[in-house]
Amino acid sequence: MKKLLALFLACTMVLGLASCKEQDEEEKNTLTAEKTVATMQDPIDALARCMVENNLEYNPEDPDFFWTALYYFAGGYGLKHEGVEELTDTYQLKVPSTVMEEYAIALFSDYKGLPELPEIMQGNVSYDENADAYLLSEGDIGLSETKLGDIKETKDGYTLVAELTGTDEEEELIASFDVTLIRNTFADEIENPLYLCSVSSMKMTQKEGADVSEGGTATLIPDETITATFNGLSDAHTAEMTLSEGDIRAFQFDAESAAGKIISGLNEGDVVTFGYIVDKRNGSYVIVSAE
Repeated sequence: MKKLLALFLACTMVLGLASCKEQDEEEKNTLTAEKTVATMQDPIDALARCMVENNLEYNPEDPDFFWTALYYFAGGYGLKHEGVEELTDTYQLKVPSTVMEEYAIALFSDYKGLPELPEIMQGNVSYDENADAYLLSEGDIGLSETKLGDIKETKDGYTLVAELTGTDEEEELIASFDVTLIRNTFADEIENPLYLCSVSSMKMTQKEGADVSEGGTATLIPDETITATFNGLSDAHTAEMTLSEGDIRAFQFDAESAAGKIISGLNEGDVVTFGYIVDKRNGSYVIVSAE
């Protein structure tokens, strides 16, 4: 009887130790996932602010989006990298092209090389051929932060939810995203890599004051809807309008959006009704709907 009891207790201890070992292993894996994903806080935040503030979808194939996101990332977090230099005389950051590539790899898992700077980057980013570096103004992150949660490990990386929130007491939700990460294969070639993953996809799922369609595109609710006379385009993204009271005002628009295509197709003197928002970053007026 005593032998049976001893055997029973021994089995119980073995099973208990195995259970503890499995639990410890699970906790270790969870901790490793959280630490790995935490290295992606800055690039995901840069993408979130870029997409929200410019009403853009994640699309690395579009040079405008590619460089706008890269500008948000390098401008906002460049000083965290030991290879980035702050030029105090011009208030710019000097980012070596190798560092800019490191940033791009974190933002875009299918990175194939830095495309040429598009027209929209003029005045924001320039390339110094002699130094093989990019010069850009230091960005303003603003009163928001991105929180990462609901982390799940996949075969190639992780999925998670990112929430862009205000930094005030209410921490009001600005937008949320479904993010897919894959392990950064280039990190093995970098000494002390900062970013252990690359963003594979990032889809906006919710936005304050916006209706997010199944395709993930946020349709902004206009601050105001007005009727005005179209005077013509001053450039591919700016329309001049004469308001009902006679004032002339410039409005920005996304040429690829539904509203932008309507505006681009107008003739001088046409009357159009459109909705717009005021970009809080620079005070510009941005058309978000038109009929």
